[in-house]
Amino acid sequence: MKKKLLVCALLTLSFSLVAQQGDGGIPKSTKASYSLKQIDKKSFSEPDIAALRVEDEITDKAGNAPWRFGFNNYTSLNMSNSGTWNTLPNGDRIWQLVITCENALTVNLTLDQVVLPEGNELYVYNPDKSFILGKFTAYHLYEGNLGTELIPGNTAIIEYYIPAKNMGEIASLNVNTVTHGYRTAGEFAEKAFNSSGSCNMNVNCTDGTPWANQRNGALMLVSGSNGFCSGSLINNTQNDGKPYVLTANHCYSSPASWIFRFNWQAAGCTTPGSSPIFSSLSGAVLRARRTPSDFCLVEITGGLVNNTVPASYNPYFSGWDNTGAIPSSAVCIHHPAGDIKKISFDDNPLVISQAMGSTEANSTWTLHWDRNTTTEGGSSGSPLFDQNHRIVGQLWGGGASCSSLNSADYYGRLANSWNPAGSDSTNHLKSWLDPNNNGATIVDGYDPAGPAVALDATMSNPLGVSGIICTGTILPIITIVNFGTSTLTSATINYGFDGTTGLVYNWTGSLSQYASSVITLPTATLNSGNHSFKAIISNPNALTDQNQSNDTVTSSFNVVVNGDVVNLNLTLDCYGDEISWVLQDNTGTTTLFSGGTYTQTPATTTINVPFCLNDGCYKFTINDSYGDGLQGGSCTNGSYTITTQDGTTLAELSSANANFGYTHSDSFCISTTGLKEYTASWKLYPNPVSDYLTIETPASGLKIIIITNATGQMVQTFQSELNTITLPANALAKGMYFIQLTSNEGTSQKNFIVK
Repeated sequence: MKKKLLVCALLTLSFSLVAQQGDGGIPKSTKASYSLKQIDKKSFSEPDIAALRVEDEITDKAGNAPWRFGFNNYTSLNMSNSGTWNTLPNGDRIWQLVITCENALTVNLTLDQVVLPEGNELYVYNPDKSFILGKFTAYHLYEGNLGTELIPGNTAIIEYYIPAKNMGEIASLNVNTVTHGYRTAGEFAEKAFNSSGSCNMNVNCTDGTPWANQRNGALMLVSGSNGFCSGSLINNTQNDGKPYVLTANHCYSSPASWIFRFNWQAAGCTTPGSSPIFSSLSGAVLRARRTPSDFCLVEITGGLVNNTVPASYNPYFSGWDNTGAIPSSAVCIHHPAGDIKKISFDDNPLVISQAMGSTEANSTWTLHWDRNTTTEGGSSGSPLFDQNHRIVGQLWGGGASCSSLNSADYYGRLANSWNPAGSDSTNHLKSWLDPNNNGATIVDGYDPAGPAVALDATMSNPLGVSGIICTGTILPIITIVNFGTSTLTSATINYGFDGTTGLVYNWTGSLSQYASSVITLPTATLNSGNHSFKAIISNPNALTDQNQSNDTVTSSFNVVVNGDVVNLNLTLDCYGDEISWVLQDNTGTTTLFSGGTYTQTPATTTINVPFCLNDGCYKFTINDSYGDGLQGGSCTNGSYTITTQDGTTLAELSSANANFGYTHSDSFCISTTGLKEYTASWKLYPNPVSDYLTIETPASGLKIIIITNATGQMVQTFQSELNTITLPANALAKGMYFIQLTSNEGTSQKNFIVK
């Protein structure tokens, strides 16, 4: 299986004049009369490629480390122990060093201890100067660090220029890493320019037209001198262009020498024959990162203009939604396999899950790509946008590729990264993206070319109208947010179901910028089946909305009138990437639910999936692509049970019978029979709650917890063997909820209020 875990790539195309890193310029040695043969040369022998390939084979298969394209030579080459000095006729001086890696395909350098007084210039280039990086000056550095883009070929030349007037100033640099590129695109079919999977859609195809702003914020980054990931500029509540970049925690290395590549994309839908031009910045400082939701936030520090990304890079700082509401569809913009920018679409509601070995419940989004699109290695850290063009997560991993279009991908949820219990500014997003503690739950993107307007009303993802609802009574809940600079005092909401928006709700109140108000709309009664919801906000303060691009929210859902909740508890073996399943009607012709494939892990993982079903009979089928069922091999065998809320087992496969081959089916029937009542006392506090809810119960063994809203829609599910259980409530809209606790002693229900 192939996870997107900091997969790296190697560019084997012609780079002539395609890269801009630094301010541009011509090295001063261009007019010098001396030859490169007179310059000090440091050579690095070819590493043990055979041994590296053995390591790579293991790492690539596990998918839990960078796809390594190069070997890092750690060294210390500076102006005192290396290089050659030459003095020009006017008294200026030039220091140069030639670095060669035997049989390398590319060379890139990491520098520290760089001191560049005003007037001094630094360049890095190849021997024929067809690929020039620079000029670099002091403002391109962070704490004296600089990372360079990949130089094509086996030789890189460093040039440091000092004008005669600066001879008394301190000047220095140290090359601490020389990366020898040794793997080619042909060895990993999805690597480098124009060699990602053929199904990938260029970002400027017609489908990508509505996403032009988010495209300008998405970027590729180089981490650890030899790894590629994706990421995005992300806005904060001050709309000040602070150059924050959101990516994945598994992409992390010391960011002081990271490279950020902007605008590397095809001009249209057709992939060009040679690389498009791109621009790069180097250097960043870590702001926060966290493992359970796999996020990393850094701030770019080098090459800035007025403390932000240069306007010539056409930057856009994407907005975000931290509510945790389920998007009705999603889009990812990314650099698969280190290739030019692509776009992927999931046209269905996302699923909340706990995947990628996360220790935290509900920490990931699960999705399956549509429109023949996908992600690949190198897409890690790429932003996931909801239907309102706001970031809701970043890519953690998964099995999707052009050869496995039906495999799932998993994203760390921004809601879990926002302000988890016990966190601080080092491991949450809140302190950085809401520095004034405005309490914002959603923020739109910031375009430096267009400031915020006075009247801009919008809405966040609606609740109560997504997923599966086990009742015919629908209670939509929406959140109005004021993005305008003027206080919002009134607005009109037109809404409806299944293509109509004839219902009207007139709102009044007082909201300052980024403040929000939760509105519970009147209930509606719908029949069983698939439905859609749409709401449009207009007339802010009885005037025209100055930004109508964010006025509409939509969602889709399925109604099961008088449904029964049934739970699938699936314990995977170590090879979850081989497992998939479907739940069908009793004839096996209509698929109601499906899941998998999952991730390959070093240990067993338990998946809990709740179903909402009418009384009747059903067929559950589990498949294993390898043909050994849930047999664990080097780890414990897998198993599954399908149970009602009161713990009655409807179907099961024990670990002793795990080796079912390629497929196994169970049939079961359900009917409403009432629940065995849970008689032991249990506590639920605080109530009302704003952040985290605690359950204390004396019951032993596994506890299954289901939270539903006032209409009976499941909004969260959990399972735990602990007697004290802490659950997040900060992603829930204000209002009343019901919590159902099921253990080996029975089932009981309490209600609580989110304030």
